[in-house]
Amino acid sequence: MNFSILIEKIPRIGPQYQKKLKRLGIKTVGDLIFHFPHRYEDFSDILPISKAEPGKVVCLRGKITEIRNIKTFRKRMYITEAKISDSSGEIRVVWFNQPYLINTLKKSDFVFLAGKIVLKSGKKYLSNPAYEKINPKIEIQPHPGLNGLGRPASNLGPWRNSDIDLTHMGRLVPIYPETEGMSSRWLRFIIKPLLIKIKNEIPETLPAQVLKKNKLLLIKEAIWQIHFPENLEKAELAKKRFVFEELFNLSLAILSEKIKLAKEKAIVIPINLSLVKKFVDKLPFTLTPDQKKAAWQILKDLEKIKPMNRLLNGDVGSGKTVVAIMAALNTVRAGLQVTFMAPTEILAKQHHKTITNFLKGFKIKIGLITGKENFFDGKKIKRKEIIEKIKQGACHILIGTHALIQEKVEFKKTGLVIIDEQHRFGIEQRAKLCRKQKFIPHLLSMSATPIPRTLALTIYGDLDLSLLKEMPKGRKKIMTKIIPSSKRQEAYDFIRKEVKSGRELNLLKFHKAEI
Repeated sequence: MNFSILIEKIPRIGPQYQKKLKRLGIKTVGDLIFHFPHRYEDFSDILPISKAEPGKVVCLRGKITEIRNIKTFRKRMYITEAKISDSSGEIRVVWFNQPYLINTLKKSDFVFLAGKIVLKSGKKYLSNPAYEKINPKIEIQPHPGLNGLGRPASNLGPWRNSDIDLTHMGRLVPIYPETEGMSSRWLRFIIKPLLIKIKNEIPETLPAQVLKKNKLLLIKEAIWQIHFPENLEKAELAKKRFVFEELFNLSLAILSEKIKLAKEKAIVIPINLSLVKKFVDKLPFTLTPDQKKAAWQILKDLEKIKPMNRLLNGDVGSGKTVVAIMAALNTVRAGLQVTFMAPTEILAKQHHKTITNFLKGFKIKIGLITGKENFFDGKKIKRKEIIEKIKQGACHILIGTHALIQEKVEFKKTGLVIIDEQHRFGIEQRAKLCRKQKFIPHLLSMSATPIPRTLALTIYGDLDLSLLKEMPKGRKKIMTKIIPSSKRQEAYDFIRKEVKSGRELNLLKFHKAEI
């Protein structure tokens, strides 16, 4: 048994469940083992039957003294009715439309039950509880608890016992991401025996010194504790280990990318100070100190033979695009092309309009490629024609979506790639922009996502960071609102009114759940 074995080879997983698992992206033993719970139900507190109060979800343990199916002709449904008892008393248990239970649960069976206590006509009963049978021959005795991949130590009170190996009751019970027709109970039923079977074959994936320094659980214990924790503290420790490992692996991948990039060469683009000054003087506003600092950092990076890899971060309205245009203008004047990629066609069109306005008078030929239409130098143009102009170098700045690197777009000489809200743009993607060139283009990534500096350095460790923390003077505050569905019509009316008055709105997410 190992992580690469396909789920088709796992006992008790038939063709129907294989399809359901694959809907969740689970194809191998490893996928199944690393399908972690997203929360836990606490069924560790076992109450005596006499202490079960109406309105509360409780976990009880007792012996079935009666069980039968009743068919109600009025509602045409089955009711499975049972009674369980312990030394403190007896309670009625009711399941709805589960007649098959009478074949599973028998009179004299010992069970754990978890569900809600309901009071009706002055009598209380346990409604539709989850259940788990236990061996009636077990000798009940105190149990201190077990660690690692042994049996879990549950808070069973007088029922605690080393031979009670509970999966669905009497403990913290894992609740997994599910799909139609596949419950967390079934997942627990499959995952637990798998864990027991492969517990000695799980290789450690973190160095011993890293585990020790960060006080992390070994992977064997962490996998067990995240699925079947002894307590919430152990569940959190397991979660901490896997969160750390994910960031650790991400950091290694980023470091590897940074080392690869350091070996690549880019074209040196000298700073054209007179050109930059001319552009700044024509602006209808004054650059903020942060904009000036970020522009200088970017222009200095372009002078290096090592490809620039910089993230320009700032709130909406902080002036990131103007800084990027300065870099693009400097690059074009050096005889190179610039690619500007946006995540959506709407945003690509907005950037095309903004860049065209700012670069009036500089004799820069700007192109736009979208799924429906293409523009070059302010005029509509056929796709074939604009592709030819890009190949010849007649198009200085090309704006479009991520499809720019997937279509048959061949640049004559790309010097700079600017992307908006798509930070994971690696060497392979950049190489597609300059297939026949011997260099890698410089990269400037822009983001309006608020990223604390320490987090940015962790997640985007391969990117140098420029921050725009202050807003330009006179810039109105950006308002972001979530509209409930009850006010959907009001939102539509407001949008129509604003559009008619000539104002622009950024509808970033326009889903039924939000409007």
